[in-house]
Amino acid sequence: MNNHEKEASGKVMQLLSANWINQALYVAVKLEIPDILADGPQTIDKISQLTRTFTPYLYRLLRALASAGFFHEEEFRTFSLTPMSEVLQKNKMRSIALMFLSEWHNKAWSGLLHSIKTGETAFDTVFGKPSFEWLKEHPEAAEEFNEANEIKSMSVQLEITEVYDFSSVNSLIDVGGGFGGLILHLLRSYPHLTGSIADLPFMKESVDKNISLHNLDSRCKFIECDFFKKVPDGSGCYILSNILHDWNDEKCTIILENCNKVMSADSKLLVIESLLPERNEFSIASLLDLEVLVMGGGKERTESEYRELMDKSGFTIKKIINTPGGNSILECTKKDFN
Repeated sequence: MNNHEKEASGKVMQLLSANWINQALYVAVKLEIPDILADGPQTIDKISQLTRTFTPYLYRLLRALASAGFFHEEEFRTFSLTPMSEVLQKNKMRSIALMFLSEWHNKAWSGLLHSIKTGETAFDTVFGKPSFEWLKEHPEAAEEFNEANEIKSMSVQLEITEVYDFSSVNSLIDVGGGFGGLILHLLRSYPHLTGSIADLPFMKESVDKNISLHNLDSRCKFIECDFFKKVPDGSGCYILSNILHDWNDEKCTIILENCNKVMSADSKLLVIESLLPERNEFSIASLLDLEVLVMGGGKERTESEYRELMDKSGFTIKKIINTPGGNSILECTKKDFN
């Protein structure tokens, strides 16, 4: 074996063993060990006592994770946080880790080979129904899923306000806005704005509570909306944040055409997604592309693919603004009014 083969073998082995790290990491996060160590280093005996675990095996778990940079082992079998474990605390990336590393999520990915061979959706094949239906029947998994998406949306919220100026916009509608985190963040950042969160009827109670919690009842409301049927009218700016990557081109065209129908000459459509590099360059979006394929048959897209999709749906992309975290804002207008 020459040096190039040795180097390649070493890198491949690192990737093959990544699942061992992931399984160990899931246990540590599930046991809330990053939060236990938030106030400072703890001995393995103390951590074991607090987590009600078998001390010898817990030590081996944390020792392995320390070798991967997730914890730091000090003298006398004492462990402390590293930056990588600190971000896995509650209200940070904990819920994202729990979802991605959960048994049900791993099971969905087990259907990837079948999906690649047949073109069928992996999740649907493995569980016998679409993910949104399955999650309704499994509240614990749904809670992990919703919390993970809320945490991810928080980072998107901060990025958007850093790179896009909403001072000339008076009203916003977030189409498929979920719990409303994005709109509520924008309303707090721009006191002149009014906004609406448009989503399916079962979201209304949770969204109304969220609006009241942020004292924005006078400037924000929930609108029942199925974006495959109709989008609310009367807004100067529409937002589709991480919506289009969940659907194939045919369904995306329906969503976009419904937006186009209700937009005026001066309206803008802001599409927030991760753009794929054209080829070879590493990008989280390339891996996220497989995630949405597995979970629902969606897809990430390149800039050229989005331009084609928007053109087909009656839009022109006026400009693309990239955020530090890898998301992009596609500012679109109706073709008829250019």
